[in-house]
Amino acid sequence: MNNKLYLIVTLFAVLFLGACEDVYDHVAADPQTNEQEAEQSINGFSFTIGSDLISPLVLQEEDLEDVLVAINTTATPQLAEGAYVKFSIEASDTEDFANVVELNSASDGNNATILASDLNEAVKTLYGKRPDPRNIYLRGTYYIVDGSTSSMMPTPIILGPVKVTPVAPVIETEYYLIGDLNGWNINELDDYKFDHSGKDVYEDPIFTILVNYSNDNNIFGNFKIVPKSSKEKASWDGVLGNPTDQNIALEGELVIENGGSMKVELPGWVKITINMMEYTYEIDIIGEMSLFLYVPGGHQGWKPEIAPTLYSRNFDFKYDGFVYFPEGNTGFKFTAKPNWDGPNYGDSGTEGEISEVGSDLIMKDAGYYKMTVDLSGTPYTYTATKTVWGVVGGATAGGWDTDTEMSYDPVSGKWSVTTDLTAGEFKFRANNDWGINYGGDLNNLAFDGSNINVPIAGNYTVTLDFSNSEQFKGTLVKN
Repeated sequence: MNNKLYLIVTLFAVLFLGACEDVYDHVAADPQTNEQEAEQSINGFSFTIGSDLISPLVLQEEDLEDVLVAINTTATPQLAEGAYVKFSIEASDTEDFANVVELNSASDGNNATILASDLNEAVKTLYGKRPDPRNIYLRGTYYIVDGSTSSMMPTPIILGPVKVTPVAPVIETEYYLIGDLNGWNINELDDYKFDHSGKDVYEDPIFTILVNYSNDNNIFGNFKIVPKSSKEKASWDGVLGNPTDQNIALEGELVIENGGSMKVELPGWVKITINMMEYTYEIDIIGEMSLFLYVPGGHQGWKPEIAPTLYSRNFDFKYDGFVYFPEGNTGFKFTAKPNWDGPNYGDSGTEGEISEVGSDLIMKDAGYYKMTVDLSGTPYTYTATKTVWGVVGGATAGGWDTDTEMSYDPVSGKWSVTTDLTAGEFKFRANNDWGINYGGDLNNLAFDGSNINVPIAGNYTVTLDFSNSEQFKGTLVKN
């Protein structure tokens, strides 16, 4: 044993930190900026990436209890008998260690070990939970431990990168509801698909569905969740349930193995949300749904009780209607009730999207707008299309190609035109384009409805009234 070397190391440690009882100070020097190499040598010590991390590591659920060698000590100065090297390890996603996660480590024969579960969590903390290969850098502060004395060496080890793929939940791109609502028929799921934003599922793992549990046929609300892969195979393998069968809780855990059903107790509309990153579900009891959204704002004095409305024709949380905005940057919102007591929706900060905590929406250009709102999935969205109306068809002067323009009266809220018509057919059309058109019964006009008949030629006053969003109307009066 080289007592002289041990004395030098000990004196250095005393001068640098001082010797103390049970000291394990975690003091990291500034990271090195030189290019990393497979081996790093410092003060007579040599270190390499641990044997378990040399090759790319793809972690699996069953691996998380494994102990991994993170740093190998390949050479040391001669140490006193019984002395050994101890480590404190940090992980980062960059070589400059701007973001740092500390890893619990242990020493084993002058090597550093970590738990696979800690490395897995560190990768997800630094990069997010998507199971892609990630580069991880390791910084090790190391100590010489001799009995009750722990002496930190002044220069940390910088090694890496290590390529690690974390364990993450399996998230499919589609999920479906199965249960009492559809007779538990795994072959009939298309009408019960969860809505999703369409983004990467690891960026947005939230799926939602709106369902109506009617008690007309003694339908009760037991359900489970079917992923796309199970639907395609018409297989019950992989179907998600809850650890407690017929669980009536409004939120809980989703499991694959031995999962029981979740249960909605009350009839009416409910919103079911699943978070597939966390494998959890949440049930929002909506009950009876409002068929109308109100559009209060600066255009009518911010009074929901007298505001224009949008209507959900298919009882599907999708609304449409028409609103006139006068000159000025008019603010407005959508409300679920003819007052401010219920949910109201404003600007979420993303174009075309609204939220319950949003600020006022702004209509900068005056005009008559066809508005749609979709609350059936996430995110909530809206559109506003400025329209100018006319009549078009074989009975009109412009035929089926050119609109005969109508004029809008803000007082009556109606469009009208007085024009000569021949015996034949016509429709109402916006913006000289077939994208928005109405026809069919003049007392209940339908989007893209059938042609409207003009029985005999003559001079007519034609009106169009969208003021009642539930029932659009037109008139055809011969002068």
